[in-house]
Amino acid sequence: MADADTHGPGGLIGRIARSQGLLVPWVLALVLALAVAFVAPVGVRWSWYGAAAGVCLIVAFVVQIIIGRSDGFLLRTSTASLGSVLIVGLVSLVEALLTVVATGLQTFPAAGA
Repeated sequence: MADADTHGPGGLIGRIARSQGLLVPWVLALVLALAVAFVAPVGVRWSWYGAAAGVCLIVAFVVQIIIGRSDGFLLRTSTASLGSVLIVGLVSLVEALLTVVATGLQTFPAAGA
């Protein structure tokens, strides 16, 4: 019975298959990138972004294997992978810009302060 709940059209794998397996790696990329931005030490933050992107690439591939459809496999896998890397990249870009602005505000305080 548990197998039918997991693999049926309303089950977890059925939901992932309907989304073409794109949402799982993209959501994981967003969660991991935000975790790196808030938790990672400043000195190794860029390495952690690379590790987060690598984990998302592996998850994208595994999700496509779990779906088990051969038609469009390369397109789905590459779309999931590229989307994951872009999400991690955008979060790291925003974090870097916020860091630059914060550093600039500390270095050059307002004239009236």
